[in-house]
Amino acid sequence: MRLRALPLNSAPYPLHVPKVEAQDVWRILKGSGVRRLKFIIVDLHGRPRGVSFGIDEARRILEEGVTLDGSSVVKYAEVHDSDVIATPDLSSVYIDPLSRSAWVFCRVEDPPRAAQLDPRLHLERTVNKLWEKGFEARVGVEVEFFLVKTENGRVEPADTGGYFDLSQPALRVAEEVEEAAEAAGLGGSKVHHEVAPGQYEYNLPPSDPVRAADSFVFFKHLASEVARAKGLRATFMPKPFWGVNGSGAHVHLNLLSRGESIFGRNGRLATEGLYCLAGILKRAKALAALAAPTVNSYKRLVPHHEAPTRLVWGYSNRSALVRVPRYRSIVNRIEVREPDPMMNPYLTLAALLEAAIDGLERGEEPPEPVALSAYSLATADETPPHLAAAVAELEAAYRNLGLSDELADTYARLKKIEWSEYVEACGSWEETWDRITEWEYKKYL
Repeated sequence: MRLRALPLNSAPYPLHVPKVEAQDVWRILKGSGVRRLKFIIVDLHGRPRGVSFGIDEARRILEEGVTLDGSSVVKYAEVHDSDVIATPDLSSVYIDPLSRSAWVFCRVEDPPRAAQLDPRLHLERTVNKLWEKGFEARVGVEVEFFLVKTENGRVEPADTGGYFDLSQPALRVAEEVEEAAEAAGLGGSKVHHEVAPGQYEYNLPPSDPVRAADSFVFFKHLASEVARAKGLRATFMPKPFWGVNGSGAHVHLNLLSRGESIFGRNGRLATEGLYCLAGILKRAKALAALAAPTVNSYKRLVPHHEAPTRLVWGYSNRSALVRVPRYRSIVNRIEVREPDPMMNPYLTLAALLEAAIDGLERGEEPPEPVALSAYSLATADETPPHLAAAVAELEAAYRNLGLSDELADTYARLKKIEWSEYVEACGSWEETWDRITEWEYKKYL
């Protein structure tokens, strides 16, 4: 189960709750049978990095924080100034039901340059800005993934099923993934086969953005461990197989003011919701480098297969970049379909919130909603064609997404290296955009 510890008074955003003592958290964990604590930071790629302590030694670390070599974590620090301190966030402790251990997410606090490059701290500061403006965000994520196996040196789907197929043996593995997530306190989710062979989905229930991002990272760990125990691999690679649906990480976003959603009114988007939606659409090209951050992401972002390539929106329209769910005439959120499971959730959610609020404050108007397939709109603006183009869009507009100069520059340089490595190994995009390369399998699977 997930430990329901309350946030510290010193949390970067003003949650008005009693202070939680590190020693109380430690006693609860030890009393629950936890043997080891893993203190987690997240790098710019969105990957968890951490250190493991026995439960008794971890008592001191919960109070004092973790020291680490920041030069050995992607771009956190230079070798000549690499002593970094990360402080445990006692509001984000997850007990791993697959082992007698727990994850404790941390925020980087010293030195200041490393703190500026901490994606989690960046999201916390964005949420704090929303609080100061009188808004609370609620975020849910649909996490799609493939269960795969390797046969004769080739990566293959673990089954041949399609949407809502109940006959596939791999469905039981997906059910065990969901059971592990529920046991960890992430929340229960429906379990069903997605459209492509071997493809499944887990729905992270709505929570505040930092918890949603933490849960996203922890879920990917759980899914990988459950699949490995069954002789399979859970891959979050956006497009492991050409010619079928890829995997998205669709973000469901709701903004509240005084406890009430500002999005819905009388079965349609309210004016405030339209402004927020317009802010996201207007900045979607720059968002792509964060939401779809890999070379492989842009093999998912091609027309058809429910991939959002047109910068349009619509009610109940899964071909649009932003869908407005409307069940039983109720509208209370928007679904941004651009992100995929390889995203850094902290950077992506922060950018989405910045874009939405900027659109709201500027009173930006969206285009008319699209009622037909977006793929039929020949004149509609489109997502960037590949990673290099997305990075160029980000470099031109990162301030509109709330990124600092240093954070944007560091992230862009990483992605330019990734693109260069792909081109050098595989050839030009024009020659390789319609096939999945061995380089991609080695890097992203």
